[in-house]
Amino acid sequence: MNMIDKESERYEIEALLPWYAAGTLSRHDADRVEQALAGDRELARLYELVRQELVETTRANETLGAPSARAMEKLFAAINAEEARAPRRRPRPISRTRFLRSTRDSAREKPSLTK
Repeated sequence: MNMIDKESERYEIEALLPWYAAGTLSRHDADRVEQALAGDRELARLYELVRQELVETTRANETLGAPSARAMEKLFAAINAEEARAPRRRPRPISRTRFLRSTRDSAREKPSLTK
């Protein structure tokens, strides 16, 4: 493998580190990352930074918590009010006569060869 190929492979492995840390890589890609981490100290250091960032991001997101019950009540009330304001459209029933006429008319139409 020449220098360009090695460098390209390293960049590719480096780009996979966040997914490796999250455990979402395919077995094949995870094996590639593990092999590269075992032989490259700098890459292993970068992986540790990625892993720490994932932990911190997860912790921060978990501290945000869920919306309050009051916020959910307001949202559902707004949805219900919107539905009440919207006019209800009843589907127009298709009569057998109208259906048969429309299929007969479409069968009479000749396909156009020009557009």
